[in-house]
Amino acid sequence: MKIRDIYQLSQGEVREEYALEDWYNSLINKDISELDIIDLCRMIKQNVFIELAIDKAIGFLKLNPLEGDVYDGQLLELLFSVDMEKITEQKETLKAVLMDVKENVELDDFLSDDDFNEYQDLVEKFLTNINTC
Repeated sequence: MKIRDIYQLSQGEVREEYALEDWYNSLINKDISELDIIDLCRMIKQNVFIELAIDKAIGFLKLNPLEGDVYDGQLLELLFSVDMEKITEQKETLKAVLMDVKENVELDDFLSDDDFNEYQDLVEKFLTNINTC
């Protein structure tokens, strides 16, 4: 089912000089299964269909905890920026993913010790936020 059908949206007027509008019009014509990492990152940044983005992002993180559009770990970082009230329904699933990440992501997965430590700190902060909600 296409996103525009789920949210009962009409196709907007495409103004090609605006890349964000072009992306949005492309996005609403995709099936949920067609969403990629670029779409998810942009959806979270733009706060567009955020619940759908969270659900799909968790699925991506289960397969690859370092998923990102521009850099490793970007998707997790973007999820961390989302208002915790929006994550409430996925709290336990996300917590399980974060615990798995904490135990299985290794230093060898990163280019530097600093990147590894920053990622581990992010995971810890995210777990703390989830546990206090």
